[in-house]
Amino acid sequence: MKKINYILFLIMLIVFKLSAQDDLIVSHSRFMQKSNPSFMGLNNMNKTGVLYNSIGLVSNQGIESRYFFGAISFDSDYFSLGVDMYSYTMDNAGLVYTKPSLSFIYKIQLDNQDFFLPSITLGMGGSKLDTSKLVFEDQLSLVSGFLQAQSLDPLAPLIGNANYLDLGASFIIHSDKYLVGFSAQHLNQPNISYNKENEEYKMPIRFSIQGAYEFNINPYDQGFLPRYSTFYAFTNISQSSYSTDIFLSEEFQFGEFSIGLNQSMKSVESFSMLNMGISVALSYENFEFGTLYNFPSRKDPSKAYSPSTFEVFLTFDFSPYLRNRRGDYRRLSIDNYY
Repeated sequence: MKKINYILFLIMLIVFKLSAQDDLIVSHSRFMQKSNPSFMGLNNMNKTGVLYNSIGLVSNQGIESRYFFGAISFDSDYFSLGVDMYSYTMDNAGLVYTKPSLSFIYKIQLDNQDFFLPSITLGMGGSKLDTSKLVFEDQLSLVSGFLQAQSLDPLAPLIGNANYLDLGASFIIHSDKYLVGFSAQHLNQPNISYNKENEEYKMPIRFSIQGAYEFNINPYDQGFLPRYSTFYAFTNISQSSYSTDIFLSEEFQFGEFSIGLNQSMKSVESFSMLNMGISVALSYENFEFGTLYNFPSRKDPSKAYSPSTFEVFLTFDFSPYLRNRRGDYRRLSIDNYY
């Protein structure tokens, strides 16, 4: 029983860290709704998209994440609805995590250039563990050296599934030049343990702030740059009771093409991680395709570990007036509000 309790503790530690952090996606600047759902109401957004993320760990182990979102604006009623689905898998551990969410975003005009977007979010998180990929103490035979196919441990069937409700709230204030956001996730501090009697594994409230600024780097239409060339700087800082995450990105938008750098710093108790990467994206009419790669760094794994990360995404914007932009792919816009 001590062996299975130890295994259960390790599994719950992994699930707790990943679920509470819940931000394995790196492309924060383009999928900001992952950390602040109010983003799905930005400029009366009507958009959908998918993202695939792969994190390489050690010994051919890794984590695969998938993300889908959709946002629709009800302009005459001054609100938007957003849905998203996030999931990741750890095949070697037999772990599958999913979290669908629904967000309501209200839109308030502060003045001619500034808009306030408060939102509330309801999510349903769940994790499923394939116990057939685990080895329990009663399956080991020290005499024969063989491994029994099945376990009779009474705790084995109790660690298969865990489900919980997750509440969040956020807001964004923005114009066509700047953005400031704040979000609070896991407000109800849900219990994510497989055994709900264990109060140790409650998800801590996670607070995040976002900031962005965008400006034109070709105001005089110089011929060596596309007409619509902008620089977009973005940051997201998250804090919970045990971890701190900082994401920075600097991206150049040259008409339909963009290229950028990103830096990601994470600190979980005594463990830290630093990632640096590059991203590129290409837009064509209503579609945008992009990819991101963060470079691995394993100089001192006992103090810091940085795995490789690969992402690819595709979005489709079905806003009715998108074609009027004619190559203007700025991130911060307010033209659809009117």
